[in-house]
Amino acid sequence: MEQSHTQSFLNFIERYSNLNSKEVSLLLKLFKLKKYKNKAHIINPTEENNSIFYIISGLVRYYYLTDDGKEWNRAFLSEDMMSTSFSKDLGRVEPYAIQAIEDTVILSANFYDFQSLFDGNPMIERLHRRLIESILIIKMNRERSFLQSSAKMRYIDFSEQSPNVFPRITQYHLASYLGITEASLSRIVKEIG
Repeated sequence: MEQSHTQSFLNFIERYSNLNSKEVSLLLKLFKLKKYKNKAHIINPTEENNSIFYIISGLVRYYYLTDDGKEWNRAFLSEDMMSTSFSKDLGRVEPYAIQAIEDTVILSANFYDFQSLFDGNPMIERLHRRLIESILIIKMNRERSFLQSSAKMRYIDFSEQSPNVFPRITQYHLASYLGITEASLSRIVKEIG
């Protein structure tokens, strides 16, 4: 792993938990560098996600696949963001896919190997808890947006809250994420100007 990748990852981790050198060493041993081409799947729609990863470069989408083959985007992650799995002990999570929508480089580890560090390393467990809390806040804000905001407001909010991601997403993926058709998205774009 390149020094710049390691430093970027450690800078990210420091925002969530203050790990000592032993904990950092344990964590770094788990994560491996992986590269994905545009449109390659990190997790296939029928595969169980048992990974935790940090995005060094690129852009990925999380999506659900319906029985009739329709895709619904639920999230986009880009540089300096982290994704995590959840313990099976908490219940079943509906399958979803993670796909690179640009050439993407990640640091990836098996979630259960990561979870095995919790018992003897409370700051690593804290790191995971804080990551989950940040994901929960994002999910709660997105849910509120779907319940209280128009599609136009969701579009505006996403463009303002994700200025580095917004211009990199196709209309197809953006419409799916906003829960609208591409035709409706085109009308919104024209209306806003």
